[in-house]
Amino acid sequence: SELARAGAREVHWLPIFSKKGRPAYQLQVLCQPSEVPVLESIIFAEAPTLGIRRIECERTVLARERATVQTPFGPVTVKRATLPDGKKRVKPEYEDCAALARTCGVPLHEVVEAAILSAR
Repeated sequence: SELARAGAREVHWLPIFSKKGRPAYQLQVLCQPSEVPVLESIIFAEAPTLGIRRIECERTVLARERATVQTPFGPVTVKRATLPDGKKRVKPEYEDCAALARTCGVPLHEVVEAAILSAR
């Protein structure tokens, strides 16, 4: 989307009911405070809205590291995160897994599972 190209970290729509019970969509954009003016100008230019509500929020991020693991389908980048209790979590990169699934003609979940097993 144009918002993502302009620097938004996340952009998504949620179906909602607006005033008087009318169906509508709520656009949610996550960004850095410095990006607000540019992203708001895009929203006002592209959407029919007459106003934008802003809420600042904080984010808690787990300590993490990136690594590449070998799977039977090929290499996959993974993120290894450490939970507050010291346990580990592994998350394969979606794009790597999706590309290998297409290339190898296998379901995406098989590549994801292979990457998780290889990372452990």
